[in-house]
Amino acid sequence: MVRRTALLALAALSSLSAAQISDDFEEGWDQTVWPITAPDCNQGGTVSLDTTVAHSGSNSMKVVGGPNGYCGHIFFGTTQVPTGDVYVRAWM
Repeated sequence: MVRRTALLALAALSSLSAAQISDDFEEGWDQTVWPITAPDCNQGGTVSLDTTVAHSGSNSMKVVGGPNGYCGHIFFGTTQVPTGDVYVRAWM
């Protein structure tokens, strides 16, 4: 019985971890997973992998808005979002 419960618990944990998206950017920035987007316009905003400042590890993502107000915005994100509740941890 204990073995069966342990197998069920392991299967449940495996299915939960498959729904997570985790990236610390230590292996670099995969732009196919984390593409840049700027809805409507982009006049000078940049996104880059920063190796000079990081909360932990050695890499972080640097987002800099452009000088043109609304059209200076830029974002990066992923479309690989699981269904249901989504939790994000970020250091700003």
